[in-house]
Amino acid sequence: PIHSQKMRVVPDPSKMNSSGMSPKQRRAAGLGCKSSAQLGRNALSFVDTLAFDGKASVAQVRIETGRTHQIRVHLQDRTTPIYGDDVYGFSDWNKRLAKSNGIKRPLLHAFKLELTHPVTGKKMIFRAPMADDMQKIASATWPTGSEERPDLFEAMDVEIEE
Repeated sequence: PIHSQKMRVVPDPSKMNSSGMSPKQRRAAGLGCKSSAQLGRNALSFVDTLAFDGKASVAQVRIETGRTHQIRVHLQDRTTPIYGDDVYGFSDWNKRLAKSNGIKRPLLHAFKLELTHPVTGKKMIFRAPMADDMQKIASATWPTGSEERPDLFEAMDVEIEE
């Protein structure tokens, strides 16, 4: 099996989406009685909020299934979309992020990938540090993050379990 864990920076979960309506208000108005996450095939994601500064969160997501846009859809369904995501995100947040930090991409990063080698059967673990632009935003949200979880901020060697 393949397991991956990703880091992302998401806006304040208590805020409404860019339409100005909360999911409850959209349902009451008959606009999308079911969310996009509720319409598709089954998908399972585990979301762990690592830090929240009152505006943004740094979250770690572990996926059990590999559906297209799974993380993006699940976080949007929770009203915590990924910063910089033009499809599932909040356009007003994305515009502010682009203006204040020059970031015009989703702040989504696969920091850890685990897989079983197809020939040897050994478990392999690959890790990659966040890009500089994402580290800047994540560090502002979570100032002690690099000390608490250096594995998320620094490059590490490939691990192969015997």
